[in-house]
Amino acid sequence: MYRDYGPKGVKFFFIYKTLAHPELAGNYVQPFTLEERLAQARQAEKQLGATIPWLVDDMDNRLKHALGDRPNSELIIDPEGRIVRKRAWSFPAEVRKDLEKLVGPVERITNESDVVLKLQPPVKTPAARGVVPRVPRPAMQAIVMEPQIDPKGPPFYAKLRAEADAGLLMTGKGKLYLGFHLDPFHQAHWNNLTPPLRFKLEVPEEVKLDKMSGEAPKVQETSDADPREFLLAVESWPEDKPIRLTVTYSACVEDKSCHAVQQSYVLRRQRDRDGGGARGEGAGYWDAEGLARQIGTAGAEGKLSKDKVMGLVRPHFEKLDTNKDGFLDAEELKALAEWLNHHHQPGTPAPGPKQ
Repeated sequence: MYRDYGPKGVKFFFIYKTLAHPELAGNYVQPFTLEERLAQARQAEKQLGATIPWLVDDMDNRLKHALGDRPNSELIIDPEGRIVRKRAWSFPAEVRKDLEKLVGPVERITNESDVVLKLQPPVKTPAARGVVPRVPRPAMQAIVMEPQIDPKGPPFYAKLRAEADAGLLMTGKGKLYLGFHLDPFHQAHWNNLTPPLRFKLEVPEEVKLDKMSGEAPKVQETSDADPREFLLAVESWPEDKPIRLTVTYSACVEDKSCHAVQQSYVLRRQRDRDGGGARGEGAGYWDAEGLARQIGTAGAEGKLSKDKVMGLVRPHFEKLDTNKDGFLDAEELKALAEWLNHHHQPGTPAPGPKQ
């Protein structure tokens, strides 16, 4: 459509917002600064082979909020600045129909076979992954955490992701996940020849935790890039009382330099609507059965009809339905799962026989 309608004066833009699914497509993490978000957008442009220009949202996520907090929405805006079409989920075929009505048809439609994109792989991890076991964290949501950034200090080579279960968010009693994930854009890895990552919490008097500090396990390998994760039991955390966290770790940038770092965060018992939904253990890994559960409800004989399919699969249903029987069967779902695993560069697969 960009090739077909660009010459007709239609301007196309991708909008780069906060990550909808951290840990996918290269184990990326939410950036803390605008410079880091711009670096992610430049990588996305290379990774997708895009020639359409990008707009990058500010760190207060004002554009995301203005557009309705949707992760993959579409808008068509007329020359007077009025929104004339809006969708909560991207549906390219419908956009083409809209443009045919609003602008007019094109003489020759560009086919997918006419477009050759120069794709690039995700940023390569500078050290091995899959060394340290992941901490399961099902059905948890990101909470508000504020990195205490020192403009003159080192970057946050490892970035905290804080999550809470439903009980903790609603009542102040439940599980708190603390995960320190290396940012691949800083090309850093853990220096396991030094003391492991340690954290310490400062809490209001009424807050009870099963531990006020923690230390990551000692790793035999000299370096790795796995997250350092902890799961804490919390009681009596008032919504209006923040917790302060201090973390100490040692990170090396490629083979050039190593840094002993101490950094701080403020945690709040509030859901972070800009935090995105990380997959937790097995980030990015799909199997056909799990994929069917994720995208819809299986119909007869475990097949999925188009009316049962949700999310990113629906606009591509006809292409995925290779035998053209109106359903996605086990073989077609398997092919889709393999495609997702290849292009999303998944993290540690889920444990067990399916691995």
